[in-house]
Amino acid sequence: MNSFLEVKNSIFYTFYMVFCGIEKCISLHSFGPAVRNCYLLHFCLDGKGKYYVREREYHIGKGEGFLIYPNEVTFYQADEEEPWTYIWVAFSGARAEEYLKLCGIDFENLVFKSDKGDELKKCVEIMLQQKEIGIKNEFFIQGLLFQFISLLILENNEVKKKLFGNIKQRVQYR
Repeated sequence: MNSFLEVKNSIFYTFYMVFCGIEKCISLHSFGPAVRNCYLLHFCLDGKGKYYVREREYHIGKGEGFLIYPNEVTFYQADEEEPWTYIWVAFSGARAEEYLKLCGIDFENLVFKSDKGDELKKCVEIMLQQKEIGIKNEFFIQGLLFQFISLLILENNEVKKKLFGNIKQRVQYR
C-alpha cells in the first residue's frame, strides 16, 4: 500500500504541493539522515515510530504527526514491533510557514495531534488518484492541499477561539 505523487513546475507560487504519498512501513524502515528543500508533514495513521531533528527524539504514534522544515537534517524510523503507516504531504511557497502557524505547527512546535486522520488520509488518497498532472488536475490537487491544511487549522484551539470569538462579537452587535 505504498503510493507517491509528485507535481513539477507548479503554476502556483505562494503555496503549492510538491509531492505526497502513503506508506505502510516494514519493521525499522527509516529515511535519512536527509535534508529537504520544502516543508513536509507526516501523519501517522497506525503504528508508531521516532522522529529525530535538532538532536531531539520524538515518539510519534497513531493520530500524531510531525513537520520537517526545509534545509534541516532529519531522520525518522518505524518502530520494530509496531511499524507505522503514514501519509505525507510536501509543499512550498511564500505563505507556507504562515499557513502552518495557523495550524499551530511551527519551528518550535514540530509535532502535532489530530483526530481528523481519516479525512487527512482521504485527501491524500484522492491526490494520489490524479495520474496526469495538467492544469485541471493541478487546480484540483491544490484544492485538496488547502482542504488538508484546513483540517489541521480546525484542530488549533487558538484559531477556534478567534473564529468563535468573532462570531459571538458579531451576534452581540446586531
